[in-house]
Amino acid sequence: MYFTTQERSLEMDEKTAKKSRLSFRTQLVLFGLLLVLIVALPPLIVEIQRPWEELANLISQGKIVVSQVKSDFHPYQLKKMNEFALRINESADPELENYLVWTFNLWFEFCEHETCIMVLTPEYMAKILKAKGMETKNFDFQKLLQAEDFWEKQFASDPRLRIIFKEYKEKLSQARLSAKAAGFDFNDTYVMTDNGQKLVFLLDGSDWWESSYPGLEYDVIKNDCQYFRNYLKNGPGFDTNPVRYHLKIFPKFDTDKWGSWFSVWLAAEVNRGTWNNFALDFDASKVKKLMWTIGIFILSTIAVITLIITLLTSRISDLISKPIKQLIAAAQEVINSNYDIQVPEHGSLEIRNFIAIFNDMVVKLKGRLNLKNMLGKLLSKELAEKVEKEGLIFEGEMVKATLVFTDFAGFSTITKNMGPQEIFQMLNEYFRELIPIIKKWNGFPDKYIGDAIVAIFGAPVKLDNHAELAVSCAIEMQLVLRRLNEVRQKEKKPVLEMRIGINSGEVIVGALGSDEKMDYTSIGETTNLAQRMEAACQIGDILISENTFNQVQTIFFENTDIDEHPQQFEVKGYSNTIAAYNIQVANLKISKNAQAIKSDDFYIMEITDNHLKKFDALTPEEKQRFSKVVKITPA
Repeated sequence: MYFTTQERSLEMDEKTAKKSRLSFRTQLVLFGLLLVLIVALPPLIVEIQRPWEELANLISQGKIVVSQVKSDFHPYQLKKMNEFALRINESADPELENYLVWTFNLWFEFCEHETCIMVLTPEYMAKILKAKGMETKNFDFQKLLQAEDFWEKQFASDPRLRIIFKEYKEKLSQARLSAKAAGFDFNDTYVMTDNGQKLVFLLDGSDWWESSYPGLEYDVIKNDCQYFRNYLKNGPGFDTNPVRYHLKIFPKFDTDKWGSWFSVWLAAEVNRGTWNNFALDFDASKVKKLMWTIGIFILSTIAVITLIITLLTSRISDLISKPIKQLIAAAQEVINSNYDIQVPEHGSLEIRNFIAIFNDMVVKLKGRLNLKNMLGKLLSKELAEKVEKEGLIFEGEMVKATLVFTDFAGFSTITKNMGPQEIFQMLNEYFRELIPIIKKWNGFPDKYIGDAIVAIFGAPVKLDNHAELAVSCAIEMQLVLRRLNEVRQKEKKPVLEMRIGINSGEVIVGALGSDEKMDYTSIGETTNLAQRMEAACQIGDILISENTFNQVQTIFFENTDIDEHPQQFEVKGYSNTIAAYNIQVANLKISKNAQAIKSDDFYIMEITDNHLKKFDALTPEEKQRFSKVVKITPA
């Protein structure tokens, strides 16, 4: 009898054991909550979706508006406006920012044509600023005059351009009014221009005191919205604030003194390197409030239900706690390896049945544990379970079998710049495809050696056609690898190419290891030579020894090319050269690229003039030497 590390950790005193387990009452509470959750889950899911549906509806309406706004702009006029805004960005005085905003937009209030002269007085400006609730204490009328003069000079060469700005500002304002009349109320719509270096305002539909001016730079970093320029990387199209942002659950709302906002925009590249961003902001406070309301409602409901269930289950648990405690005490005895314990049958019918099953389980567990202890010393977990079910015991013996060794060429070089998780994810993806193929052809996956697989055909279950099955398995693995690599290349993932070596002969098979761990495996010269075949194999091919070839030479493996004459290899540990035959399963010659810089150019693929053969294409004389045709069809 021996104990695993897990079983030793369970040897704790009764007080500690009780603390580490959930009480029966707690389990009843959790069960009650689970039942309520099952009943309440569908309506809760519907309720949780409400704010997201509301947000999706607002986004859809926003896309319609910005699409219409974009269609209103004439490409030639938009180009001129972009050039003007980028020029203003370079020449405008940042200290005059507010005054530039006011004078640019107030002109639209007073003037109808390009020759209009806007006349403003200090008293009038102070009055209208105060009426809008704006600070007038630091108002500087001289700066206002400087700003007005600045715009006069900028539009002097093309007065018509100012009228164009006015016309489009009215269109932006009208777009907001039209959307509001249709039931979609949003705060503002605006257009920006981006030369790849700076993002600046072009025009907006806001009132003059809340507006901007062409060329006013928008700092995406300061405003925590780097995503606003996703189009520089992803190309033109619609975009929004991140819908999954805070804790990957809540949307990214832009919050300021006026409330919470959500933005929708349509990016378009008007010239090479110049972009226009047609955007709008809508009030997201309704969506945000709805999220908080539903969240509080759900938490409150859970708290009330938990309280009710706790009170109800408290009484129920008291009625059946005695037999449960006896079962716990008995289970602790079993943990301490006392398999002679028996619990008296009493309590409700269900409890009595449970106790009877528990007592029967302990009796059977004692017998099974004895068997497990014996099997655990001899076999791996997979074989031990097979022996337990079928009553078989494998001992060390000499059998005729075929060994298959696989290895990924250049694995260390390809994965040297990859992280551990990425490496294991890649290997597992390949192994998930390859291991079932071994089992499909009645092979036994013996073990992994790093990125290599070792498989046995002919043990622990004896097979007369082990060589045929091993070669068929190897061919299908290379075919599946081709298909898998095509998928990975399309997904821009690194690929691995495989060598396979096969040898047949007598091997010693059985359980090797110690009391702590034993594995079923093979040893001997046959196994060693199979590994040497893999090392000598060309990338992407299969190399079989003469021993294997002699057993499969009368079998035609469709869609493969097998050497008609053996190749001679010098193998470590052998005084004479070893004969082997190469099997090619694709019209490719694969080799390593010595100048490879990245993992995706590690292999050099060259199309060969080999034509993979079909049995029907052979001459009658060639067909005579084959007694069987094997078609490899990957699942």
